[in-house]
Amino acid sequence: MQLPVFPVGRCSISDDWDYKDMKVIRMENDYLRIGILAGRGSDIFEFYYKPRSLDFMLRLQKGIINPQHHFPQLRDTPNQMEDYYYGGWQEALPNSPTFRYRGASLGQHGEVWMIPWKYAIIEDKPGLVAVKLWARPLRVPVLIEKTLSIVADEAALYIDEQLTNESGTHLDIMWGHHIAFGLPFLREGGRLITNARTMIAEPTVPAHRRFVPDIETNWPQAKNINGQWDDASYLPPEQESPYSDLAYLSGFDKKGYYTIRNEEKEVGFSVSWDASVFRYLWYWQERYATQDSPWWGNAYAIGLEPWTSRWRPDAGQAIADGEWLRLEAGEMREASLKAEVVVG
Repeated sequence: MQLPVFPVGRCSISDDWDYKDMKVIRMENDYLRIGILAGRGSDIFEFYYKPRSLDFMLRLQKGIINPQHHFPQLRDTPNQMEDYYYGGWQEALPNSPTFRYRGASLGQHGEVWMIPWKYAIIEDKPGLVAVKLWARPLRVPVLIEKTLSIVADEAALYIDEQLTNESGTHLDIMWGHHIAFGLPFLREGGRLITNARTMIAEPTVPAHRRFVPDIETNWPQAKNINGQWDDASYLPPEQESPYSDLAYLSGFDKKGYYTIRNEEKEVGFSVSWDASVFRYLWYWQERYATQDSPWWGNAYAIGLEPWTSRWRPDAGQAIADGEWLRLEAGEMREASLKAEVVVG
């Protein structure tokens, strides 16, 4: 008698769970459990690696809040992203800086991170599961669609995206993936490995920073505030001196990638993406240094965020200089990312 052949591993996907009245989708295989908050921004709030019992995604003390249930006295403020930020991985669109774009008032990191997304489970097989999510922000007429998928035998998440200008005119867009890591993953410190060629630190960061701003250097070399050359790829252990900083890495080939790695634990998180769309990697560090709002001395976060452009305080000038992504009427752009666990 011939015995049945079963796959080595299996995938599963479920939309049976809500969290604080926000729809959650869970995708799993033998290696990963991934939580997607379809009810708020399509956030990836959990990227859990089962063999090490380790969630890579940052989770701040305030936890996940439903913006429809919990809100401040003054709602029309420019920094609501910080009000509701808990960590995780957000899609940021259609802007980053707060400003008025052609009559539309836009807040920090755009609109799509705080609204519910529609979704459909499009694959549910033992070897492959996938969900498609899509959303339209209220103030800028774009459609963002993405498909997230995992296969049975990989510790990897695949993301394929489409961004469409649904207006009758051109639009200027900033588009980013706000990915952040924290504890316990980086408690012992770590190393950032990437194929970026250059780095420049943002000048508007407060004084408690690590790097001298506005000096472009060859990655991973950077000049620190003591005037010494520093290895910017080195992430100090949690207990070392506090600081906060933001820098931009660029000069990628067609495919950008990074691995953030805890060398003591011999485990890392790797992201690769289409660098023709996301030309910059924002390298954000908040290590207990900001004692006032919004972090109040409690935040330890390392953000590594693929973006279409750098942040500029004068967004209008950045658009005039051609730094933002321009979509003509009806134009569609595609992009893809892959996130995976690296061990050993």
